Amino acid sequence: LESNPLLEAFGNAKTRRNDNSSRFGKYTQLQFDQGDKGMRAFADKSTVKCKLAGSKCDVYLLEKNRVTYHDTEERTYHIFYQLIAADDATKASIWPKLKGTTNESFAYVGKAP
Repeated sequence: LESNPLLEAFGNAKTRRNDNSSRFGKYTQLQFDQGDKGMRAFADKSTVKCKLAGSKCDVYLLEKNRVTYHDTEERTYHIFYQLIAADDATKASIWPKLKGTTNESFAYVGKAP
């Protein structure tokens, strides 16, 4: 759950209908422990036969094309705007060529929001 704000920066974008529209999906797989298989045959039908042992969550982008194309009234993923809005020292620490850039420096990002 603590990763959601980070994932939303990478997977949310402004669309015509919504300023913060989710453009990613999540698939959660629950994993269960069935305990001692030999004793299961003797277990009462009203008792729980397995316990939640863990889970696995896969996150994926629904719109990969949004990275390279979006309508003029829309924006690409929020993370690009957040990186560009950082101060030059932070940008340089991420990638030296980001220093001194603005939204207009990138063809796929476009004008400032």
